[in-house]
Amino acid sequence: MQEIKIVKASEILFEYKDGYAETEILANTCPGIRICKCRLQAGVEKELEVYGENDKMQLLFFTTKSGVLKSGHKIYSIDDQAVFIPDFDREKVTLIAAEEEMQFIRITGPMTEIDHRQMKNCQYVLPRFVRLSESIEYTERFTQESGSKVVSHSIIAGRHLGRYTMGWNIGAGPDFIGQHTHPTLEQWYFMIDGSEFNYLAGGNVIPVGEGDVSFTPHGTSHGSECTKDGFINYVWFELNRAWEEL
Repeated sequence: MQEIKIVKASEILFEYKDGYAETEILANTCPGIRICKCRLQAGVEKELEVYGENDKMQLLFFTTKSGVLKSGHKIYSIDDQAVFIPDFDREKVTLIAAEEEMQFIRITGPMTEIDHRQMKNCQYVLPRFVRLSESIEYTERFTQESGSKVVSHSIIAGRHLGRYTMGWNIGAGPDFIGQHTHPTLEQWYFMIDGSEFNYLAGGNVIPVGEGDVSFTPHGTSHGSECTKDGFINYVWFELNRAWEEL
């Protein structure tokens, strides 16, 4: 089984070309998944590469509130931390940074027959733009029963993007997320504004903070805790490998 991996914000370097930088992180943690931290300098316009629906899906997670996104004839204001899912290659996707640098995380992953079938059955419509502040709040049973006050949100629900899901957890300390295990889920955490807590995974206690990214392989017990001065605030991304032999 793979081990837990962490990349610290201070370790990520960016090399700009024509005002745009894209750095892959946590490479080779999961077959086919590519995660990049990206930056677009103020005032720069960038057309992103898009992919056919039989090739790969793409997610953009905007971690700063700056600029606009154009998809076909639609324009979305990046006035909040938000997630965008393009309609594959049916529309061009263009980013325009405003007076401040635009920062985002770009995730791509393979599309399989399972993904296509699940998306067709739930009739999810793309493109999709979801502000974190508008995401749906829900309660994890293991969190509620343990007395945690961390608030969970769904950004991309199960089947909406096939095997891929995404959510957001937030809670001021002292607080925690109890230990639990996902037998088939590969999971990445993206620590955002003000994060400062201990990630407890595979018997390790790992201090994490804003800008850090973690990978936890399936079958690994994990949870989180923070002191009264800490803050749990991260977006998680998951790949469900239930249809594979693990």
